[in-house]
Amino acid sequence: MKRRSVGLGLGLLLVLVMLACFYWLKRQTAPAPPVVDLTKHDGQTIDFSSGRPVVKDTPADKAALDQAVKEMEAAAREVTFTPPPPQTADQKAVTPPKK
Repeated sequence: MKRRSVGLGLGLLLVLVMLACFYWLKRQTAPAPPVVDLTKHDGQTIDFSSGRPVVKDTPADKAALDQAVKEMEAAAREVTFTPPPPQTADQKAVTPPKK
């Protein structure tokens, strides 16, 4: 009888220790960051360097954004796309039909 109560006491102690560990680990996790709607910030910059999105609207950020847009437009100005050459009858026969 004494062995059964000792085993039951150790089992109960083990369950309590597991519950305490679970509670402690659950408290240690960081809360979820707030959700930021990225579509509503036209002309503003969003800084992710801290691990969370931070919306910034400073004159320096606007100047950097304008400069980047100018650089992208200048780079895209020289890009052209040509259509692929027409296929011959032999190439059309080899090409599998589209589903």
